[in-house]
Amino acid sequence: MRVDAFRPADEFKAHMDNWITTFRQAQAVPGQRVLIPGDPERETSSQRLLDGIPLLAAVVQDLEAVGGKFGVKL
Repeated sequence: MRVDAFRPADEFKAHMDNWITTFRQAQAVPGQRVLIPGDPERETSSQRLLDGIPLLAAVVQDLEAVGGKFGVKL
């Protein structure tokens, strides 16, 4: 969607920056965190870059079997 079709892009960005700042400064319920859209995805992406993508044992076995057929060691 083109934001600038509805309002100036700079105005929209400033409004979103204000919204993000407001939510980031909000007090969370005890034991919880304040999240904004995209936070869980950014956290997961960072974790996957460090630790890799977790796979079920059955998937690993299938990949090893296919790799073995073609001489690819995993």
